[in-house]
Amino acid sequence: MNQQLPIGKIFLASFAFVALHWKKILEISLIPALICLPLLTIMPELMASAEKMFTGVLSEPVVLPANTGFYLILFSYGYISLSINLYRLVVLGEQSVSILPVSDIGKIFKFVGLTLLLGIASAIPIVFGNLAWLSLIVSFLLVPITLNFINIAIATPLKYRWNLLFPTHMNLFFLQVIVPMLIVLLFTYLSQVLGLGSGLEWAARVLAFYWGSITLALCYQLINVNDTSAKSL
Repeated sequence: MNQQLPIGKIFLASFAFVALHWKKILEISLIPALICLPLLTIMPELMASAEKMFTGVLSEPVVLPANTGFYLILFSYGYISLSINLYRLVVLGEQSVSILPVSDIGKIFKFVGLTLLLGIASAIPIVFGNLAWLSLIVSFLLVPITLNFINIAIATPLKYRWNLLFPTHMNLFFLQVIVPMLIVLLFTYLSQVLGLGSGLEWAARVLAFYWGSITLALCYQLINVNDTSAKSL
């Protein structure tokens, strides 16, 4: 298979896609953003509680804000719904999405299952001492499986062997892991230097989410196009 993922062209294609479809992106983002809002309002308290737990500062019991579990479920649903609609928007076009959130229970459960699978596998570096290099290796090995999020969104059977050429695999890893990580690190650094608090960091996480979703769908399209072309030869 002669699969190629030209990084420069994908960069340009992602910006062009946003420029052409920004109204639809805002439209499908509105309700999920409202659904996620309750958890975001208590996020400072959650972060403070998590910091106490991880630093061992437990002079007083850690009490989570009221309704944290319910807000977490709402946030997860909003995140999944927006992700599925973004993937469908890129791959299938504007006619495939609406302002209403996703109501297909099957897709939601498959999305949750794949997320848990990747999350458990990604936890391996933590078990071995939170080794940064091991975390990157695991992420590199798992990144082709993330293409199945697109399969779930467009109701296509899951595929766990993609047989990507090494340059394609590496470019996919760069676009999906390295670039979002650099975006968050850069904005976090600027936030600390400029004393802007956590607002800029959260803006970077939102930007990385949209970037990752759009570029993953673009990569999926290129891989499938090249795969189909190779099989027809």
